[in-house]
Amino acid sequence: MIEVIGEEGTPEHDAAIAVKEALAKAWPGLDTSPNTDNHVKIAASVKISGHKVSDIDVVVVGLFRTKHYIIPKSQARDADGNSLVGKQVRVRSFVAAIEVKSQGDKGLQISAGGVKAKYPSGWKDATGQNDAQKYALAQYLQETTGTNPWVYRCVMLTGIPELPKDRGRIQPAAGAVAANFDATSLLVAMATVNGIQQQAAGPVISSGDQGTLERILEDPLFRSIVPSSLDRKKMDRIAARPAEAKELAALLGEHRIHLRGHGGTGKTVLLLQSAYEAYLAQGKRSLVLTYNTALAADIQRTLALMSIPSDGEGGGIAVRTVMSFLYLWLNKLGLAPNEEGVFDDYLPRCKEALDYFSKGALGDTEVAGLKAANPLEFGFDAILVDEAQDWPQPEADLLVRLYGGNAISLADGIAQLVRGSATNWKDSVANTPNVGRRHLDDGLRMKSNLCAFANAFADEAGLPWHVGMNQRAPGGRVLVIHGRYDQMPDLQDSLLEDALRAGNMPIDMLHCVMPTTVIQDGDRRYSLLARAFEAKSWEAWDGVDEIARRNFPRSVTALRVLQYESCRGLEGWTTVLDGFDGFWERKKQEALVDQAAAKRTELPDAARQAEAIAWRWCMIPITRPIDTLAITLRDPSSTVGSLLSRVAKALPDLVEIMA
Repeated sequence: MIEVIGEEGTPEHDAAIAVKEALAKAWPGLDTSPNTDNHVKIAASVKISGHKVSDIDVVVVGLFRTKHYIIPKSQARDADGNSLVGKQVRVRSFVAAIEVKSQGDKGLQISAGGVKAKYPSGWKDATGQNDAQKYALAQYLQETTGTNPWVYRCVMLTGIPELPKDRGRIQPAAGAVAANFDATSLLVAMATVNGIQQQAAGPVISSGDQGTLERILEDPLFRSIVPSSLDRKKMDRIAARPAEAKELAALLGEHRIHLRGHGGTGKTVLLLQSAYEAYLAQGKRSLVLTYNTALAADIQRTLALMSIPSDGEGGGIAVRTVMSFLYLWLNKLGLAPNEEGVFDDYLPRCKEALDYFSKGALGDTEVAGLKAANPLEFGFDAILVDEAQDWPQPEADLLVRLYGGNAISLADGIAQLVRGSATNWKDSVANTPNVGRRHLDDGLRMKSNLCAFANAFADEAGLPWHVGMNQRAPGGRVLVIHGRYDQMPDLQDSLLEDALRAGNMPIDMLHCVMPTTVIQDGDRRYSLLARAFEAKSWEAWDGVDEIARRNFPRSVTALRVLQYESCRGLEGWTTVLDGFDGFWERKKQEALVDQAAAKRTELPDAARQAEAIAWRWCMIPITRPIDTLAITLRDPSSTVGSLLSRVAKALPDLVEIMA
């Protein structure tokens, strides 16, 4: 069986179909054979989240349980460099990342070393890009399937009929095919990059054993991503191209854009609208930076549904977490040992880099050279910073040093400072026109009743917090319940049924849980709530686990579960805050510990300050819902429980205290 996944009518899907047809022609009956015998999956326009490379044009995975062979006519060599031309090579399995380039002869530079493609911005190394895709795919599969397959790579040049020759030798010797490829030339091009394996029975193309390939073939990467109702609203908002976004797009990368507003006022959406407009109208390439891994994955899902590239011929939008992005910079500057993964001594290394710049050991020449050498990772016209008020100052200063203040645009949450002191971004654009500053007042995410509830909650907590009512979306409700949500199957059924009845899908719901309901199982973590869902045969995306959180959910039937700290920037048609009083108490205790470390516990208002920090944290999950907010309490007489009782008395038509 051969399956092709992806949006029809795109160059990537056309390339996937060409791969399918080549394989089917080489082995008649392969495309109709049962997948228990042979199984090939070909995914077009693949996006993976949480890696420095996020776009792969085509991913092809094949497992042959019956014997299949090719006989190379040219180029094929084993790992020792011996020619395999005219010899029988068995094909057992393969996993490959394919990069598609449509440029003609004049738009390509092809040599023994690889392929470069011409773009309006200059020549780009297609082979290097493909190599980076190979490693990103291998890392992704290792994380999601627990396997370690050998991943092949190939650049597919659909704009030329044949590869060129130099002194009778095809260029490049491996890792590329032209438009007239067949299954043999494709497999040889993929496998000869590092040489075809020699085994006891002869040369073999294999990415792993049968068990490894079976797990990979079941990976969600090979599911078509279908938009939910909430996805469509996000897509429509970004694609709306409002006048304000067009104004800001003209400034993006040239002048500082600074959007300020409370949670739910549309800061991130307006930035994305501007980046999308800049991509369409000007071919700009923007990078969205956030410290919230789950939000990065959520934005990546939306961009995947909209088919927005991260590195297209005419620009695009990429998404990274700030630590992974700046740590990669530190590595390339020679100030960090690894490219990404374990961020050892992160902030001290940022400070060290700034010290090198200030002393002249590093300068503009080194920065420009790294951008030119690594355009995929560092070549951006504009940088969009989410939750800009909460960045440690060395992070912000290093980003400014690398890209300049005017290239950086900010989404700034008012009264949402939770990581430390407010970040100073102003000095980087001192004495420049303040043309991109906007203050957003109206609540755009929450229905009007939820806006009223959030305002009343903030008033009772003593916070200077207020959003305007969303008059275009009346309604919304708040439920307050005593107990644990994972032990409330009837309420789970009721909330899911309400969401489905409104035309939404399970993925449109958002569930926030406490770490006390999270279990460590070896290297992975899982929540009791996700396990409760799975016990009912419901699918769950358990974002309490770091690996799961880095990769966006690909199924609309998956219920999202996260710890509270990961919900920032996300939204749900129905949002469940489980053990909300425990969350407040935990944040209060953390603030007290921080004060003790800073030796501020003797201040007369230390406890009050700690409580204020906890209330500010609470406003983040409070502003996640669109239609329904369900709050569970461990202790109804707790500080949070008492506050909610007062809000319920003030707003009896909006807030229901359930027995």
